[in-house]
Amino acid sequence: MVTVPDDVVEPRIVTAPHVGDEYNGIRQKFRGTVAVTGAQYLEYYVHGLPTVSADLLHHPRLADCFRGSRTVERARRDYEIIGRQLNHRMTELNTSLAALANGRLIRTVFAAQDRAVLYFDVDEGQYIVGVSLGADAIESADLTLSRTATEIRAARGVGDPNYGGYHRGDGTFLPSPTRADGSPDTGSHPFVSLPRPSAPVFANPWASLIKRRWSPAGDSREEEFQAQAVSVLKPGDLQYMALVRGGTVSAADLMDHDDLNEFFVGLSREARREGLVKVAAKFLALSDLLDGLLRSVLNRRLTRTVLDVEKGALYFHRLSRDEFLMGVTLDQRRVSEADRRFQLLVRRLTASYGC
Repeated sequence: MVTVPDDVVEPRIVTAPHVGDEYNGIRQKFRGTVAVTGAQYLEYYVHGLPTVSADLLHHPRLADCFRGSRTVERARRDYEIIGRQLNHRMTELNTSLAALANGRLIRTVFAAQDRAVLYFDVDEGQYIVGVSLGADAIESADLTLSRTATEIRAARGVGDPNYGGYHRGDGTFLPSPTRADGSPDTGSHPFVSLPRPSAPVFANPWASLIKRRWSPAGDSREEEFQAQAVSVLKPGDLQYMALVRGGTVSAADLMDHDDLNEFFVGLSREARREGLVKVAAKFLALSDLLDGLLRSVLNRRLTRTVLDVEKGALYFHRLSRDEFLMGVTLDQRRVSEADRRFQLLVRRLTASYGC
């Protein structure tokens, strides 16, 4: 059992040879951001080139992550290469999402059950890549990096894109959930209060507004998915959900709700629905590409993907080789709530399907 206090181990800070004093602010931010209980590796890139990195991969608490040929030095090299390649992958993702008119990608989460790669677009051609090892560390890493990216932008007089919807209207960020001993506690998160699985069908006042798209299969698996729409969809956060199997899409949404009218100025509801179906149909191929890129970090198949754009977010959870769930929010202010609600759908269906 490791008993070394977290604050005793100093982070490793590396600066590229071409980097000067103009990066001092980033170095300082990274020193305060990198954490063994959050993002243990950070790198700042400019047009795909690494400039400043900070990590705690050498911390004794992470020793089990690096055994045999999987050394800390090899991991650092792999993580840097992944960050370089994400520059191109983000360009491809932005192109594939352009038809939805939701703006560029500002944040992405690529995760397996117990580790994640996070990406934050900071400025023109500039981005942060973070790696979080450990299921209890991912949420803290996401929250902390959201704050750090916002502060770097603020130092340049650039507006707040509200990464993850974590920035409250009063200018503060949602707190990272912790227990009394300082360890992460997802149970205390303000968004943990979600509809109970036993909630009756008539409890949803918007049930009559749900618009459904059925696939040709129409089997019991799809019926179970469609039945969940009544208690999972909500016009205030998660407005769209889809089940994709082998390229066929079954979907349900609340986009016809009058409270959402402002989100369809310029792009109609039907155009948005068709655009989302196209994105869903192409995601499996994209997920396979990302699998190959991220395997050295995740060490297993990519299961959870969050594509946080300027106006809302898309959520994906892979159920099997050719099947996944998709969720969408149109409101950037509710990205975190919608993610929580989407995870409720994931938990219910994985339990029902026996995934």
